[in-house]
Amino acid sequence: MQTRKVTFFLFCGYLLVLTWMIVFKLDLSILYGRYGYQSLNIIPFAGTAVYDGVLDFPEILFNVVSFIPFGIYMEMLFRKASWVTNLLVAAVVSLTFEITQYVLLLGIADITDVLANSLGAAIGINIMYVLTSLWREKTYFRMNLLCLFMTVLVIVVAVLSM
Repeated sequence: MQTRKVTFFLFCGYLLVLTWMIVFKLDLSILYGRYGYQSLNIIPFAGTAVYDGVLDFPEILFNVVSFIPFGIYMEMLFRKASWVTNLLVAAVVSLTFEITQYVLLLGIADITDVLANSLGAAIGINIMYVLTSLWREKTYFRMNLLCLFMTVLVIVVAVLSM
């Protein structure tokens, strides 16, 4: 049970960092109207995902990688939930981020981001399935250590890049 509390604490920290990265683009000054317009793209892999006729693969990859821990945390916290349920929660959170960007004029709401984020969560869920079958109960302790290290690393890199 202690491991679950640590996991929940780490997940909350991860969600704060993820919100800062995805919604606020690593910049809280964005609240003062950096964009000031609304844009919505509902066509996958078009619009904002394409620059000068080329698919913006680095941004899509960033979204996939950013949500891998989400899938890992979902599987750690909700062990009895189905794969589909955990994936749907991740997709709803991603959609909420996009709607928040749209409503608060913080950027462009893009279906490609929701799809990429969901793919990342699916990868994370599958990683936990594999690791749980290999490490059994030790998986949760080991993944908490890894998630703590990675969250601190992301914060340090983000702060240094400002």
